[in-house]
Order: sequence, then C-alpha cells, then structure tokens
Amino acid sequence: MKIQWPLCGPKLSLCCSIISVWGIVQFLLMGVFFYMEAAPLLEDFEFDHNTSNTKVFKENLSNAYNQRAHNCWIAAFLYVGLLVIAGSQFMTNQKQSSDTNNPTSMSTRFSGLNSEENGFNRQYQMQYNSGENEQ
Repeated sequence: MKIQWPLCGPKLSLCCSIISVWGIVQFLLMGVFFYMEAAPLLEDFEFDHNTSNTKVFKENLSNAYNQRAHNCWIAAFLYVGLLVIAGSQFMTNQKQSSDTNNPTSMSTRFSGLNSEENGFNRQYQMQYNSGENEQ
C-alpha cells in the first residue's frame, strides 16, 4: 500500500522517526537486560515476602524477568511500526515537495532571498532627540 498524500507534516514525521529510533534502542536493551536477569532491575519487582521456599521464589522471579523482557520486546516492535509509518510520511512529504518545487514547512521562508533582502543584516538608524533642543 503506497500512501500518496501525507497524514502529518515533515516536522512531526521527522520527530516521530527520531523518537521511534530512540524507543527501539531503549526497549531492545532493556529487554536484553531483563532476559539476562540483571540485578539492578530487581528493584522493579514486587515480592511476596511470606515465601519461605527459595525454589518457588527463584522460579517466580525468573518468570517475572522473562515476562518483562517480552513486554519490552513487544514495545520495541510497536516502535518499529511507528518508525515505518513516520518514515513513510517523511518520505512522502519530501517526494511531494520535490515534485512541486514548493517549499515545505521544513525549508526556510527566506530560502530565495539573500541576507540583504531578508532583513537580517539591515541596520536601522534611529535618531534620538536630546532634551536640549526642545524648548
């Protein structure tokens, strides 16, 4: 399915793409660390303090680590989907702007002007009257 018209603008699609890449990396790494049963992540669990059998405790802890690892990998997969959608929107916006030669909102409003015409280097001369000349 090829989308011919953009659902969102170029800035939003670029922002969503960047956030998606960040989310993919973060959740993949967190999933790996949960799968390895990293000790610093132990604080994220709530424990039943009444358990006296260590074998049951270790089994429940291992199951909890594995469940959270799978949850992180599912979240990373959802971010992959968002990256595909946002990336296709960004490419659609770029293709549409190159086909029509109309500047998008990502291009500057002053793209066709030199620095003297756009007013950035213009010096405004103002004259101030001192109180001595007034009578």
